[in-house]
Amino acid sequence: MLFISTLAVVWFFLYWIIGGVFFACVALLRLIRLRKARFSCLFTLSAAVCAFLAAWFSTVWLERTASGCLADLPRGREALVLVFSCGFIQFLASAAAGLVVLLLIGFILLKLSSWKDRSWLTTFAEKLELDKKEEEEE
Repeated sequence: MLFISTLAVVWFFLYWIIGGVFFACVALLRLIRLRKARFSCLFTLSAAVCAFLAAWFSTVWLERTASGCLADLPRGREALVLVFSCGFIQFLASAAAGLVVLLLIGFILLKLSSWKDRSWLTTFAEKLELDKKEEEEE
């Protein structure tokens, strides 16, 4: 369980940073008005859940692969090295799958956290522009 927890924490930070930068760029390029606090909280929770599930799934997958690869698995650090050497592709595939799932969830959260209403500042600026145009016409 310690290995799963450690792996989940590492993947959480990687997912959180990579996904956060990705969705910040998406929000800027698409000029989305976003409820930042809602998106941040939900994305952080989603990243934590995806990281834990990916870590758990990868260890289960690695144990099955390693049991077929190695007849007698030694204890300690050697076991960890042998598990990774027998199933490194599965380890990376589960990490990539977790990131893809997080990105899909992130797009859903981005859609749920965006809003179409104009801000008070935009409304105020437009009113000022209209007032200026009316004064110039007079």
